[in-house]
Amino acid sequence: MTLKKASRLCTVEDYIPLVDFLGTFLGKDCEVVLHDTTRIESSVVAIANNHISGRRIGSPLTDLGLSIIRERKYVGNHFIMEYNSRSRDGKRLHSATYFIKDADGELLGMMCLNMDVTKVCAARDILESIVSAGGFDFAQSPDVQPVHGEESFHENIEDLTENMVHSVISRYAIPPDRMTADEKTEIVAELNRKGVFLIKGSVAVVARHLEASEATIYRYMQKCQD
Repeated sequence: MTLKKASRLCTVEDYIPLVDFLGTFLGKDCEVVLHDTTRIESSVVAIANNHISGRRIGSPLTDLGLSIIRERKYVGNHFIMEYNSRSRDGKRLHSATYFIKDADGELLGMMCLNMDVTKVCAARDILESIVSAGGFDFAQSPDVQPVHGEESFHENIEDLTENMVHSVISRYAIPPDRMTADEKTEIVAELNRKGVFLIKGSVAVVARHLEASEATIYRYMQKCQD
């Protein structure tokens, strides 16, 4: 008969290898700290990239850590994140804390990440200035009308013509067979401003879409130029 090996309860010390693992993977801008919350005065049992806070093994729990214990913020939560802290030289840090609990849900320790985001924010500011200066944000704004219109790309001249004609006509709620001569003249005038009639064969395309003869389209074009 095979006996099952008795399972051992997890301890804070079991998380120590994770400290170096996360510290190496996340890089030197992220401090990783393991706290044993059963010994508040010297709670830090492992730390990576400690140049960020200046703490060491044996350093005490933080003020936030104390409030977590006092207010039992760990109850019903596996972690908290997106709170701010400061490095030893005053830099703002983006932080998160994972709660280590026993089988009854009581707090044993905490794994804390403190990321120095100074470089990331500086890079963001540089990118934002480039985007703003270059007008790149304009392309992502659906509410701003482009000064010089919008550009579309097509594989051939036939598709280009069809697209330009359709885009103008589709803005009118009235179908072509119910449009007045003035409305069709207005459409032809806009197509002319867009340069549609510079394309060979475009008159026939416009005539087909407006359900008119080519001669009528030429007459509308002449009227626009008067």
